[in-house]
Amino acid sequence: MSNFSILLLKESKSGVRQYHFGAIFLFFLLTLLLAGAGALGWKFFEQFQTISMQRQLLEKQEKTQIAFQQRIDLYDGRESRISFLENYVEELKQSAYNNDAKFKKHLALFRSNTHKLDELHNYMCQSLEAQCAPNLDDQANPQQTVQWLDQIYQDFLLFNQSLQDFASRRRSFEEQANTIQLLRRQLVETEQDLSEHMEFLKVNQATVTRLTKKISKTTGIKLSKSSKAKRVKTKTGRGGPTILDSLSLDAPQALLSSGNLRQFLYNNSYYYDVTVAQLEDLSQLIERNHGFWRHTPTVIPLRSRVLSDRYGKRKDPFTGKLEYHAGMDFRARRGSPVFAPADAVVRIASRKRGFGLLVELQHGRGFYPGKKRKLVRYRTRFAHLSKILVKPGQQVKRGDFIGLAGSTGRSTGPHLHYEMIVNGRRINPLIPITRFNPDQPLYRR
Repeated sequence: MSNFSILLLKESKSGVRQYHFGAIFLFFLLTLLLAGAGALGWKFFEQFQTISMQRQLLEKQEKTQIAFQQRIDLYDGRESRISFLENYVEELKQSAYNNDAKFKKHLALFRSNTHKLDELHNYMCQSLEAQCAPNLDDQANPQQTVQWLDQIYQDFLLFNQSLQDFASRRRSFEEQANTIQLLRRQLVETEQDLSEHMEFLKVNQATVTRLTKKISKTTGIKLSKSSKAKRVKTKTGRGGPTILDSLSLDAPQALLSSGNLRQFLYNNSYYYDVTVAQLEDLSQLIERNHGFWRHTPTVIPLRSRVLSDRYGKRKDPFTGKLEYHAGMDFRARRGSPVFAPADAVVRIASRKRGFGLLVELQHGRGFYPGKKRKLVRYRTRFAHLSKILVKPGQQVKRGDFIGLAGSTGRSTGPHLHYEMIVNGRRINPLIPITRFNPDQPLYRR
């Protein structure tokens, strides 16, 4: 560095001059240049920052000015709108004043009409004797008023329908009144005939009832109304209207006419006379044969009507082989009462091997069904009883209890084994029952 130097040559009129600059001078000069360049660069940097800040400030001011201008424009628009609205409000006030006057006028008219409508509605409800809508309150709001008017409308529709129905009923009542007057005149003509016939029917009914009870008590054959009612309870429905029902449905006026009623009463009187005559003949016949009918077993000896095994050949329940069954088995609960089917004398009342507890009745001579009713001697047996209620030699009548059903002896379960012996020969016990007294229903297992 100490040897470093710079030579500068300068030409002049006097000749060329030489200038020598040493290293120290050059270093000083370089340092001065660098310091000047740094000071100049820093000044330029400060000016750049100042310019940037001013630019930002200007932009902010522009935005503020734009916003302020927009607000001024908005305020100008609102001011014009407020002015328009003030004018519009003044118009509305004037219109409201006019409408208020009209409303008060219409309100007075509405209240007057409402009062009249309430009076008419109350009268309508009293006429119908129905509960209608309540009266409208003066302080009611529009919604309540609309609901009240709707209810009033519905009530008026109902009232109108009622008026139409009333008019129709009135016409119908007038027609019925004319018909009733006609029927009354006809009824007056027939009352006397009917009363006379009723007295006649009462006398004949008493005679029929007396004869029916007498026949049933003697023979054990049910001829009462209860037996007819049981006959109806079958799988196939039966029935039908009487002649009186048909006439009353087809032509009630014709029925009440004197001539038709007399003819109807005459026909029924004839049938009644025939029935009474037949019952009289039957009663006399039974009276003559009273003793034979009392000894004829014509009823099932217990309340059960279900057959568990039939008479004749069957498979033995113990061996499974085809064997002869001398009687009929009726299903019965243990302890069910067993009664005598006819008057008899107790012949056997003890335990027998296969029969278990056995009761045998000697009925004597009775009727046997056939083309010609002949007299035979009946014996009946009741086996497998749980208890015997009679003693040998005891006299019993039809319907007297002789024992209780059970399962003693050769038996698979509670039932009644019923045998019938005619002139020493076993027969089907149901023959005299079904022939003489068919109204007793039987069911098979």
